[in-house]
Amino acid sequence: MNRVICCIVCGCLLAISFPSPQSTGASTIETNVADLQTQLQSGLKCRRPEEFAYIRKVVAMVSDDQLPLELVMATFQWTRKNPRAKDYPFFYFQRALRERAKKLGIIV
Repeated sequence: MNRVICCIVCGCLLAISFPSPQSTGASTIETNVADLQTQLQSGLKCRRPEEFAYIRKVVAMVSDDQLPLELVMATFQWTRKNPRAKDYPFFYFQRALRERAKKLGIIV
């Protein structure tokens, strides 16, 4: 019984210690863009300098609102789930992103 009470008290203390959600500000967007670059580079197994340069270009376009973040993330998720893209996901991502962006009139 004491263990149960101890767990409940610890849970309440942990819940109180979490900060409340904040509104999306400029610093949050900048942090997300930096995280986007890291996520794309590692998730797409970038190896060559050209691949890293392309990811930097995509991230810059997202931060300048030239390319929708939703489009990039949807393409990234599609690439990660595609079994054919397992060994070389970057090339699948690059091709798919270019085709999807072209439909919106955006050149990547």
